[in-house]
Amino acid sequence: MPSTQNQAYSSKNSLHSLALILLCALIASIAIVGCIQRNAYNSNNSAAPSLAPNPPVAASKPISKSPKSTATKVTDPTLTIAPTTPKQVPHTPYRTSAPNPTPTPIEVFTPTIAPTDAPTPALGLEPTPSRPAVSGYLLMVNGAYAVPNEVSIRIKNGYIMVSPMTNEDSSYSKGTEVTLGYYPDKPAGIVSWSGVDSSVGSIAKVSMDRDREVIATISP
Repeated sequence: MPSTQNQAYSSKNSLHSLALILLCALIASIAIVGCIQRNAYNSNNSAAPSLAPNPPVAASKPISKSPKSTATKVTDPTLTIAPTTPKQVPHTPYRTSAPNPTPTPIEVFTPTIAPTDAPTPALGLEPTPSRPAVSGYLLMVNGAYAVPNEVSIRIKNGYIMVSPMTNEDSSYSKGTEVTLGYYPDKPAGIVSWSGVDSSVGSIAKVSMDRDREVIATISP
């Protein structure tokens, strides 16, 4: 046991001695470095040549410098600067043209057409048809020609019976005597004849020596 304690004690002393040697070496190296730096500084100051004074410089125009932007220094870290919103100016559009003039109403003349009464055809008359090309003479009663295979001609308020009937081309031979008879729709109608050779009441006669036009007027 005593030998073991002696060995431990010897090892501890050796470590202390080694640490002390390293510390002394570190201090010595620091002192040496300081001396070297001091000597180098002194030699530089002694070797610096004296500089001649600078010649006068001609005055030049001052150079304008742009103003430096000053930044706001915030000393309080808790202070918060709110952002500044630029004020918007309402834009008024420029008038590019003169205002539209108010149109002046133009009076338009509108002719007034007076209504005209349609011509009233004569009582019992129908439009006169064009004369067909035939070999004989034609018989017309109240504007309507007698036609072949027809024994009557329709008029207003009745019929005109024709005897004899016409030829196939709607004409009568020269000298043919034709008898006309009025047959009313109502028994009270009275007929008066014009354009006939003779008449008795509702019966009339014509001689076909030319084209004949007969008018039968019916009265109540």
